[in-house]
Amino acid sequence: MTVSPNKLPGIKRRFTWNMHYDCNYRCPYCFFEGKWQEYKKRNIYFSTQEMMKYWSRIYELYGCCYMLITGGEPFTYPDFINLISRLSEIHNPINISTNASGNLELFVKRVDSRRVSLSVSFQPHFEKLDNFLAKVKLLRNNKFDGCINFVAYPEFLDDIKDYSAKFKAIGEELKIIPFWGIYEGREYPFSYSDAQKEIVGVDASWFKKVRKKHSLCPAGFSSALIFPDGKVARCGQIGERVIIGNFFDSGFKLLDKQFACEAEYCPCDENKIFGEDESDANQ
Repeated sequence: MTVSPNKLPGIKRRFTWNMHYDCNYRCPYCFFEGKWQEYKKRNIYFSTQEMMKYWSRIYELYGCCYMLITGGEPFTYPDFINLISRLSEIHNPINISTNASGNLELFVKRVDSRRVSLSVSFQPHFEKLDNFLAKVKLLRNNKFDGCINFVAYPEFLDDIKDYSAKFKAIGEELKIIPFWGIYEGREYPFSYSDAQKEIVGVDASWFKKVRKKHSLCPAGFSSALIFPDGKVARCGQIGERVIIGNFFDSGFKLLDKQFACEAEYCPCDENKIFGEDESDANQ
């Protein structure tokens, strides 16, 4: 399971870093489907040494921070393994959301599993199950924790039970992520049948739980989302409707108080920072 900052005294801030808009996969259920060429124009790349200067400044402001790293695919970011190795020396725990297509053999040799975990996503369009299971075993054999995510895309629904059984056979649990989007003209997760909702875990109580609009939220105050061009938003659900600064500006800092949530639905964990169970809605 992913290390939680709730169990780490002294961790007071959490950053989600969307490293870059680039990926070696093209999953039809991805948030960026059909937008990659447009979005990748916003990618800004610095050397590892220069990037560390920005993260060292955050350390000076807030101390050691909990970090979630995503993309795009993080492993396609330049000098990624070296960057994570150095970054984890001042900020940890770090959880990386990845499709597991990168050089995991080198990663497990260079990165400290006590500081970094990997939440890997099984993508049937691009990865054979047996190959993916072998990668999970490699990570576990090298003491790396993290969730195994699987998006409940409508065309995968009939295979979920079989996939879950295969992961259970090696002592792992497949974490089912509801699909948010349009499939064959129908809006999901609202269009799942009752039987499918039971499989995916999106019953009436779940829909009630993820309705957050107008509730007081620490996003932007004790957590934030960093985009590839440095813009910083309160969270992924609100996105660029509320920008609180730019990570690359010398005067950047988080908000000085909490504000009400503006998102109709918030299935992510960005408003659950301390003392609560975490969930992951990444696609």
